Amino acid sequence: MYFGQKIYYNNKPLILTTNVAKYIAEHPIAEGYLAFEGAFSRNYRLALDHLDKLTSLGAIIEDESPMALQDELHKQYKPIDAGGGVVKNEKGEILMIFRRGKWDLPKGKRDDGETMEDCAVREVTEETGLQRITNGKLICETYHIYSQYKKNLLKRTAWYHMTASSTEQLHPQLEENILEARWIAEKNIGPIVFKSYEAIREVLMKAGLKW
Repeated sequence: MYFGQKIYYNNKPLILTTNVAKYIAEHPIAEGYLAFEGAFSRNYRLALDHLDKLTSLGAIIEDESPMALQDELHKQYKPIDAGGGVVKNEKGEILMIFRRGKWDLPKGKRDDGETMEDCAVREVTEETGLQRITNGKLICETYHIYSQYKKNLLKRTAWYHMTASSTEQLHPQLEENILEARWIAEKNIGPIVFKSYEAIREVLMKAGLKW
C-alpha cells in the first residue's frame, strides 16, 4: 500500500514515502529533493543536515515499510499533539496572528485528556481573546519536527474551520510572544502569507483560500 507523509523541518519538507517515483509524479516540485533509501537513523540525520542548508529544497526518505518509516521517526522525535484553527468572520475575513517575525495561525499543544477539537478552540481563545467560537470540520493535519528544551519533538497539528464575530475585541497573548491578532480580507492575504510558514500556506490553501 502506498504511503506518503510530509513533515516540516526548518520550514522545508521532509517526505517519508514507500514510492519516491509516485510521490514525485504527484508532486513535481519534489524532483529537486535529495532522496535517501531505507528507514535508517543515519538517513534521517543526513536528510535533516541537508535541510539545514540554505540551498536545499527538501528531502525524501523511501522505504517499502510505512511502519519502519514511522517507527524510526518516533524513535528520534517524541510525538505530541496540537490543535488550531482557520477562523473566518461574517465578512469573510481570516484571523491571523503575528509572532516571532512571522504571520501565523492560532494553535497550541493539547492538554492531557483533551480532545483535538477542544484543544483547537481553547488555543484560539487563549491566543486571540475570542470567546464565542464555532468549531467546524477538520481541514487537515500538518507535521513538523523541532527541538525544544533539549527534547526532539514531532508535532501533529489538527486544523479546523472556525467562525467568530468581528465585533469581538481581539487580545493577542503577549506571554506567547504574539504581538498582533488581525482580521485580514481574503483579497489582501497574499502579502501576508508570503511572510508566513510553508505549513501555514498549505493549511490556508486546503481551507479553500486563494491568493
